[in-house]
Amino acid sequence: MTTEYVPVRGYQELQNLLNVHKARTSPIYLYFYGEKDSKGNSWCPDCVTAEEGIMTAFRQYTRDALVLVVDVGNRDAWMDRSDNNSFRKPPFSLTSIPSVLLWNGSERLDGDQLLKSELLELFFEETANRTT
Repeated sequence: MTTEYVPVRGYQELQNLLNVHKARTSPIYLYFYGEKDSKGNSWCPDCVTAEEGIMTAFRQYTRDALVLVVDVGNRDAWMDRSDNNSFRKPPFSLTSIPSVLLWNGSERLDGDQLLKSELLELFFEETANRTT
């Protein structure tokens, strides 16, 4: 089977999709990035730098997975460190973007880790056969 990519805007939409797919037995990956403008450019320079390598790794190392590609919002929303930013609280506990994690697993890569192809390969080797 092939990997399915689903764009997600915001926290509530992510929660809704995770609920819809809670019975899924193949891996669910969450890829968090900063909102993109009408030209497809993110405000987050780290997200821009890492995107090609992340997407290449998903194509190369995943089969029969669901990838939720999550827009965490504009810069002001992301930088909000108060309780208003639900992405910074459990169950996601994000401290930086971009971030990739296995849903219902402890495996994750954040920030500069996503620039290292060997870490991406190891991450997907570790998570490829997991079920949610």
